[in-house]
Amino acid sequence: MKLIKILVGTILLLSFGYLLKFILEMEEIEHQETFESSIPVDSNQSIDKNISQFIDTTSTESTIGSTTHIGDYKAEFQDGKLKVFTLDNLLLEQSISTKGFQYLLSSDLNTDELPEFWLFFKENKGVKVLGFQLKKAKLIPLNFPEVKGRQRIGYIGNDSLYLEKGLLVRDFKFSGDANSDFPEGFRKCFYAFGLDKSFVLKKTLDYEKR
Repeated sequence: MKLIKILVGTILLLSFGYLLKFILEMEEIEHQETFESSIPVDSNQSIDKNISQFIDTTSTESTIGSTTHIGDYKAEFQDGKLKVFTLDNLLLEQSISTKGFQYLLSSDLNTDELPEFWLFFKENKGVKVLGFQLKKAKLIPLNFPEVKGRQRIGYIGNDSLYLEKGLLVRDFKFSGDANSDFPEGFRKCFYAFGLDKSFVLKKTLDYEKR
């Protein structure tokens, strides 16, 4: 009888040992799977090259000038010519006679995967914005709206053009607008650009300081 108890005890002890070993092995496998799933992934691999490069030209960290990039395209404005490159190969160039060039921006505001290029000029006291959309190796002119109506009240210039959260923003200095909360300041006009190539004024905000 005593021998039987010893055998039963031994069997139970061995079974417990095997069970403990099995549990430890399962925990190790789960730990490995958790570790593998937490390995950081290079976020650059998921970036769509057609995503617009939104540049805020009022930011001191932004690099603006005569060259801009978007996806596989590069555009530059030199010697009165707008040149567009794809993979560093010249795709086209167009002469522009407007004087007083300031800077060049690129975007895809209406997300149709056709890049837009915006040229900002200052001529005497006036400001001019020229827009183009690249389509089938041609530059299609875009009619950027002039400041008019309620937005133009008190307009005195000092314009700036930049891109912010998918909208094209034109801001300028104003003074003497009785409808504004400020006797003088800066007014921002936010424009959306649609698939039908039209512009819609989304909102206008006045600020005391830029």
